[in-house]
Amino acid sequence: MKEIKLFDYQEDMKERIEKALRLHRSVMAQMPTGTGKTYLLTAVIDSFVSNNPKEKVWIVAHRRELVSQIDETVRKFHSYSASNTSSLLSSVKAMSIQWLLRHYDEIEEEPGMIVIDEAHHALAKTYKEMWERFPKATFLGLTATPCRLNGKGFTDLFDVLVQSWSVPEFISKGRLATYDFVSIKSDGVTQRLIDSLQKRGADGDYQNKEMDMLLNKKPSIERLYQSLEEFGKDRKGIVYAINISHAQKITKLYQEHGVKAIAIDSKTPATERQQDIEAFKKGDIQVLVNVDIFSEGFDCPDVEFVQLARPTLSLAKYLQMVGRGLRVAKGKKNCVIIDNVGLYRVFGLPSQVWNWNAMFEGKLKVGKKIETPKEREFFLMNEVQDGIQIHPDSEMMMVMSHEELLQTIQYREFVDSKGEFAIIKLPDGKMTVVNRQGEQVIEPGNYYDMKFLQGNILSYRPRRKTVCYYDLLARVVIDEDIHAKDAPEVITINKWEFVEYNGLFRSRTYEYFALPFRPSQYDLWNYGYYLIYNFQRSTASGCQEWIYKEEDGGSMRMHKENSEKVCFLRGDHTHVYWLCADLYDSGIVVMDSHEDYYYVDSNLKKTYIGCNQPKTESENLMVAMPRLGKVVYEREMKRRKKQEEQELELMHEKSEAGNVELYQAGKKWGVKVDGKVIVPPLYHSIAQPVGAYCAFEQIPRHWGIMTLKGKVIVDAKYEKVEIRDNGIAVVTGITGKTQTIKLLKVKELKSKRISSCRAY
Repeated sequence: MKEIKLFDYQEDMKERIEKALRLHRSVMAQMPTGTGKTYLLTAVIDSFVSNNPKEKVWIVAHRRELVSQIDETVRKFHSYSASNTSSLLSSVKAMSIQWLLRHYDEIEEEPGMIVIDEAHHALAKTYKEMWERFPKATFLGLTATPCRLNGKGFTDLFDVLVQSWSVPEFISKGRLATYDFVSIKSDGVTQRLIDSLQKRGADGDYQNKEMDMLLNKKPSIERLYQSLEEFGKDRKGIVYAINISHAQKITKLYQEHGVKAIAIDSKTPATERQQDIEAFKKGDIQVLVNVDIFSEGFDCPDVEFVQLARPTLSLAKYLQMVGRGLRVAKGKKNCVIIDNVGLYRVFGLPSQVWNWNAMFEGKLKVGKKIETPKEREFFLMNEVQDGIQIHPDSEMMMVMSHEELLQTIQYREFVDSKGEFAIIKLPDGKMTVVNRQGEQVIEPGNYYDMKFLQGNILSYRPRRKTVCYYDLLARVVIDEDIHAKDAPEVITINKWEFVEYNGLFRSRTYEYFALPFRPSQYDLWNYGYYLIYNFQRSTASGCQEWIYKEEDGGSMRMHKENSEKVCFLRGDHTHVYWLCADLYDSGIVVMDSHEDYYYVDSNLKKTYIGCNQPKTESENLMVAMPRLGKVVYEREMKRRKKQEEQELELMHEKSEAGNVELYQAGKKWGVKVDGKVIVPPLYHSIAQPVGAYCAFEQIPRHWGIMTLKGKVIVDAKYEKVEIRDNGIAVVTGITGKTQTIKLLKVKELKSKRISSCRAY
């Protein structure tokens, strides 16, 4: 008979589990989703039965589906195993915890071992009875996520935790798939809806009813489809919905757009569910929309995308969901995780290294992602669009591409890490420092005593008797001297960092700039993404200074020939600039040391616009600056208009969800959204909102129309106002004359935006 082979990590886990079981009565084992926990537990059981042929083994799961899957795995293992396991099938019983609770009194046998699958569901109240009823039994719990939402540990049931490799290790060794991770933007409509969720269910997670009320709406579901078209088109994948109604609505919309989708939930008949799953595995169905059915135990390695359409506060639920896409399969290059509910902002990326032991002991409650100084993984929380093109108007952003992921985990021997940097040892024994992008900050070398100082300063010895201080941000040597004693000190003035060393105060830039004296907060003007230092000494900077005139549509004129304002850009540790102009959109124009001028927006994106020695007319500042002023002004006007439209869209959806209420204070009326006052009590009367608008009565028989943000768009001068669903208002004046007013059509605006994204 052909002997079945375990992977190296499974063999290692088997040996460590069996060692732990010899020392402890109750052991919990942790392995990431998709790494073969069920197969491992079967191997452990096989070994136990071989050594204890008279003992019975129970496998307990929290769902019937898992019971049948485990039973199938046991039979498969039995058919291929080379060990003497003729009694394996008769010795092992798989059952649900619900069945066991109902039949305790009917059971005559006593198990020698009880294995609990998905052991993070092992609540003390439900499971502890097994420990009490069978005091001689050995207990083994397996889970990918040994954590509870309430922060309580598992030491009331299990004595010790045995951990496998971390997710980055599995990915680096090809045992788990790489992934592209896209998520909703923090300022988008969906994220703001999720941020407004306040109620909690009995399990401590978001209340299902409130999630349904806000997110189970056509606009939200249309945004789900848009994301699928952008990132999951022609891919095979799973969608996780809030509830049965949500799953059905998603499926219906996907089907209307030609996607072969089907909804599966707890009420789907078992035979029909199995047929649908088989059709999905064969590729006859592209998308499975489900409600918690495929978060655990589902085995389909060629899943190419996972779409998260339900928010959660449970780390276990999050990792179980995304884990369905991380299985390795032939022909599968990577998985795309489409995070439509912003879960990465709560938990980080799936490949984060978690302190499972602390959670097992109940010493760490999972909340917002907090990285520890020794964390071995460096994330790229940016919008680099490598491989996947994202439309500028998309609600989504790239968090990490699979190329970036591989780059971040290529270094395995970490010496130390702090903030954005890590000291690593390369295979040849040399040491270097890398940033979160995996880039080497200093040349590898045979360094001594390399360590981090405060403020991203590195201390090391390139030779035994020489001390080197290195600014990791500016990537410049501060000092390298045999006599170097006092370490550089990073000081913060007006929320901006400078390096003080040997009485000098220098900027954290590769281009050298030292201040003539210790600056005070009055010498430095902090504007968030840039800092201005007013250079007191008379000097010819060579930088022109321009100003704009808002009243003339953003036109610009030169103010003086030499700027006196030294400018530093946040995050730019290379150049020292001079300030040329600040513009209508809060952007600025700066000149670098090469006398080239750049427009810099509030996101620190630099765009070349001209120079002091122009070779073409477009580079001439007399042409470039006035043109730039006009463009910036017009663009800012469009942005503000778009922002207003988005606010209206958000209010429209909240109005439909019932989160808008009218309230009275004294004799006046106002508007609340999500319990917060949006419109103060100013009006004689306010009608029930229709979409994003409501009619208000300023004084008796004088009606107007305002948005739910309180902006008046129709003056209060009409005797009667009727707002209709299609964005049309019918108003009647005091004279009895009726006219129709076309309001801003929120739905029409949204559909135009979706169409433009598709066209792109």
